[in-house]
Amino acid sequence: MYKDIIHYELAENISQEHLLQVAKQVCNSWMKNQPGFIQWEIHSNKKGTFTDIVYWQNEQDAKNAEKDMANIPNANDWYGCYKEGSISSCNLKQIAEFV
Repeated sequence: MYKDIIHYELAENISQEHLLQVAKQVCNSWMKNQPGFIQWEIHSNKKGTFTDIVYWQNEQDAKNAEKDMANIPNANDWYGCYKEGSISSCNLKQIAEFV
């Protein structure tokens, strides 16, 4: 499994509710159609910043989806949720799981 981890702040005048509404639209209209997509989680913390974790079957599926981001319906609505310059990301490749 491969995970994209994205940290960000919301743009001015964007509420958490608006972010979740737009994210749901993006997920239903685009992300769920991407090969290898597993799930997308959105987390918040006490500082008021957010972290998304997007789960993929493998790194190649994640990279292919990244190349296809120009085809996200209403992408400007989604990008408009993020404070400019606040986005940072990293990737994780699962090597073990203990339950």
